[in-house]
Formats: sequence, C-alpha cells, structure tokens
Amino acid sequence: MRQISEKQSAELKAVTRRGLDLAGGGGIACHSTRVNEGQLSKYASNGADNAMAFVPVDVAIELDMLAGSPVIVAHMAALLGFKLVPVRGADAGDGDALSHADALDVANETSDVVRVVTQVLASGHVDAAARQKITREADEAIRALKSLVSKVGAA
Repeated sequence: MRQISEKQSAELKAVTRRGLDLAGGGGIACHSTRVNEGQLSKYASNGADNAMAFVPVDVAIELDMLAGSPVIVAHMAALLGFKLVPVRGADAGDGDALSHADALDVANETSDVVRVVTQVLASGHVDAAARQKITREADEAIRALKSLVSKVGAA
C-alpha cells in the first residue's frame, strides 16, 4: 500500500505546477532539465492520464534552482515532517551585498501580490486561475523576501 495519500499526490502536482511556473514554464525549463516540455506538463497535471507521473528528484531540484526557491523540495520535506532551512548566504550567493535593488525588488513583488488580489476581489470570482495567479505572485514575493533576509545575515 502506498504511503502517499491522494490528497498528498494532488498537493505534489500543484506544487510542481508552482515550481514550473516560477521556473519560467515548461518551454523554458525543458532546456535546463533532462525532460521535454510535454513531460514537465504531465508532472504537474492532475488528469487521470498523468495521475502516476511525478517529477523525478533531479528534475525537481533543477526546477527549484531555476525558480530561485525550493518550492518543490520544501514541500517534499514538509510531507516527511521536516522544514528546509537555508544555509547562510545560499540564497544571496555568498558575498552579495544588500542594495537598493533588493528593496525595490521586494516592493515590486509585494505590490504585484496586492494588485492581483485586489483585481480578483474586484471581479468577485475566485477560481482556479485566480488562485494560481495569486500563488505565483506570492511565491515571487517570498523569493524576494528570502533573498533580502539572506543578504542581511538573518537566515
């Protein structure tokens, strides 16, 4: 009997989609992984045809590298009851200094979250596409904030 529940399988598919989106999509990510765009799409699909197609660990790591944040691997760790903790300086690339660009990046990314949420609320319709847009923008803001925290040495 499998240890992973159907709910956890669906979560893995959803987090794979998030990681793939943050990595620039399948058309871009396929050039940096060992699999093609169609296969990457299958890893993120909840369709019956792809229910047992999960992202291999090496491809998950590559997607997370492209995304600039361990979206997929962190979720895998959470399923096992663990939490990833960044190695000091890993997000910033050891030696990167804090700059005005970091502040602007955080401001722009968090503003994008606010913009998308207010657009969704104004439309009065929260569907799967809206949830995906909000999640993508939030992930990008989190990535900018993590980079900032790493650069100030508080990670």
